[in-house]
Order: sequence, then C-alpha cells, then structure tokens
Amino acid sequence: MAYCTLEDIQGAMSDAELIQLTDDNIPPAVIEQANVDKAIARADNLIDGYLRGRYVLPLAPVPGIMVDLAVDVAVYNIYKRRKKVKMPESIADDYKNTLKILENIQKGTIEIGSAKVSATDATGTATTTAGSGTIVSAPERIFTDDMLKGF
Repeated sequence: MAYCTLEDIQGAMSDAELIQLTDDNIPPAVIEQANVDKAIARADNLIDGYLRGRYVLPLAPVPGIMVDLAVDVAVYNIYKRRKKVKMPESIADDYKNTLKILENIQKGTIEIGSAKVSATDATGTATTTAGSGTIVSAPERIFTDDMLKGF
C-alpha cells in the first residue's frame, strides 16, 4: 500500500513540473505514471526502513503525517531523475526535514498512532501494541536486561 498518490504529489507541484520531470519523450507531453510510481515506491521503501521493527508494516490505515512525508520524499525522488534540472532548495530542505522527522518517529519521540511491534511470543509470532497504547499481548521476557549485562 502506497503512502501517497499521484494526486497527493499534484498538490505539491504543478502538472507542468511533473510532465517535465517524468515524461522521457521529446517533447514532453504527459505525466508518466510509471515514473511517478517508482518515485512513490522508493519513498515508501525509505519510510518503511525507518519504521521497520517499531511499527507493524504496512501501515493501515496510513496516518496523515505519512502522506505528507511520502510526498516530500517522492517529489525529491522525481527531481533526482533529472540530473540537469536544478532542484529547488525548498525541495532539498523538505527532504532533509522529512528524514529528521522519520528519525524521531524511529526513536519514539514522535508517535504516529499505528500498531507498534512490541515483542515476539514463544511461537515466534509478533505481538503488537494498539495505537492507543493498550497491550494486545506480550509474553514475559525470559532474558532481562540485568541477565544480559556483560554480553
């Protein structure tokens, strides 16, 4: 499940920009959906890389903040396709800020309200914590932090 759509990206940049940056035909004439989809997929993979191990993936439903973050990364990826087109400074700044936000989500400083990965039960099944913080299930730890000191 993608965290953003072409329509979300169109809210962040003009169709003329999208045509220029995605259509490889000469002269450019249409928004090339396949190139937009690749940029979105790369954005999703980056976001999932930050969230893996902390949240149950894919995020469903997609929190609103993820749409905004995915759009920033996808727009950056779309600009990166064209090495000869100067990327606006605001796009690069949005990308850098998005990475900082993702780092804070990864650390737990920012909560996104999705199901968290909390533990693995004896059968190896991941258990989760609901977005409200209610524990759905979690077995008692066999190896405590004190027991593992020095290893």
